[in-house]
Amino acid sequence: MSQAELHSLNHLLNCYLREFAVPHQLVDWHAQGDLPKALQSDLLEGETVRIRTAYPVLKIAFKVQARGALNQIKLGSKLFAKPMGKPWQVLSTQAAIQALLEHMAMLTQTEPNVELQAQINNSLQNMQRFLNSTKVPYLNALQHTEQSLLWGHPFHPSPKSRSGVQPDELMNCSPEVGAAFQLHWFDIDPALLQELGKPVINKVSEVLTGRGGLYPCHPWEVNLVLGSRIYQQANQKKLIRHLGPLGKVVWPTSSVRTLYHPELDVFLKCSIHVRLTNCIRKNAWYELESAVGMTELLAPTFEQVEYRHPGFRMLREPSACTLNLNQTYTAASIEETVNLQESFGIIFREQLRTQHSDIHMAGSLAAWNNSGESQLALRLGEQAEQAAQQGAGKAEFILNWLQCYFKLLVPGTLTLLFKHGVVLEPHLQNTVLATSNGLPVQVWIRDLEGTKLIPQHWPHERLKNLSERAIASVHYSADQGWKRVSYCLLVNNIAEMIFHACQHTPGLEQRAWQHLATLLQNILHELGEPQALSDLLQGHALASKNNLKTRLFRKADRLSDYTFLSHPLIAHHDKQTEETAC
Repeated sequence: MSQAELHSLNHLLNCYLREFAVPHQLVDWHAQGDLPKALQSDLLEGETVRIRTAYPVLKIAFKVQARGALNQIKLGSKLFAKPMGKPWQVLSTQAAIQALLEHMAMLTQTEPNVELQAQINNSLQNMQRFLNSTKVPYLNALQHTEQSLLWGHPFHPSPKSRSGVQPDELMNCSPEVGAAFQLHWFDIDPALLQELGKPVINKVSEVLTGRGGLYPCHPWEVNLVLGSRIYQQANQKKLIRHLGPLGKVVWPTSSVRTLYHPELDVFLKCSIHVRLTNCIRKNAWYELESAVGMTELLAPTFEQVEYRHPGFRMLREPSACTLNLNQTYTAASIEETVNLQESFGIIFREQLRTQHSDIHMAGSLAAWNNSGESQLALRLGEQAEQAAQQGAGKAEFILNWLQCYFKLLVPGTLTLLFKHGVVLEPHLQNTVLATSNGLPVQVWIRDLEGTKLIPQHWPHERLKNLSERAIASVHYSADQGWKRVSYCLLVNNIAEMIFHACQHTPGLEQRAWQHLATLLQNILHELGEPQALSDLLQGHALASKNNLKTRLFRKADRLSDYTFLSHPLIAHHDKQTEETAC
């Protein structure tokens, strides 16, 4: 089984176990008895897991090399199946995917989702393409960490699926292969330009092309633009002209469509009509508006929270722009007009401003390398050896590292939620951290465009700078806000960081969760003792977003629901855990 197949199955099993098998009580952890002989061998390390499925495959079994506190797994063997009336047999990757999809169809009383199966296979094929490519070159720490997310979201069934782009174009612009490429540029009539917030596009044009007045477009989007009747009419009127790929190259970051150049003071978040994970990644006009509007609206709040919590910063999105060609082709439909406007939509996010050189996107740390080793565990192991020379034990160093990370990330995020009604999305891929002397000293949270507001704190009269459509897109109920933040912060981010950090140190994971519980207990009063957080510390379940069900039922990402997880995060106050070098 190739590395791409192993990780594809690992992702699918993570989702399937969490969203289906565990809630339906179909899993035998530490399984014994009826098992394939290959899994009974002492030569194969790890825990044996058996899932009870249904006709025609009655059981599926496999080994896991590691299992986390929230039942996230590291797959350690092939999958074996026991069909009705037959002995155990090895499942090929395709047969395993088929068997799991068929079982989910049975549980949900639906037909097997062939579209999802195609997306899973597309993701697998893309992983293999990335593996076959050359190693990601090193420009600087930020570029390298952004282009090191080889396997993607561990709880998404098709994290590297990219529909709407051809394989050769895929490789030219994918961060996983260290891509750097020229943007396509258009010479435009200045009257077409629509800017929100601080004017930026001319400076970007000057830095990247050496001249102002040009407008960029992502290579994956340019054919859609050139095929537009509206564009063609505007071109005939000499209002816009395609100049082709020009200027300095830019580097795609982990989100694929957000682009980096070290000489710019902004990232470019471009529009692409390509499905990445759950969404077509286009920039609607109201998203441009909400990004800039939220930056202006929340500036005093962010400054206040950042002052109270040094080392925590929200990256602003101060500018956005698009082209308005509405009047160039009067026979065009509203849909055609909107599509072209979206194709040209760009959100500008501020660059990281820091003196620190050791920078990591958190998702690239909580990940496996090509050899199956945890990136974070390897890094902490090496640093723990250095710390041992000063008398610090490995376990204590790892716990100290995690505590520093918790203290940077958690109080600021929860202060914004409970004191200010601001709902961030601090998942692994939206979190960037800097370290100094081996320990985390700074975190940045990004994706302000996706930030939500709770109406009790932010009624309509406080949002006068936003349109009704933008307000509808940013308003979240308190319950929605808590579910989103607790999922992104605790399940997607911190649980995975703990899982990876504690890979090679038995018993350490529980201690790490206790440290986190202590921190939450200590800030509970400062946050106003919110009921949701109090309940969590008393053992109420954690919300985990259902990425698999979202794709299975073909739902929009905004309509995703949750599975509720038991967890080790119970009220725990130990004075000894409060001491830290951070």
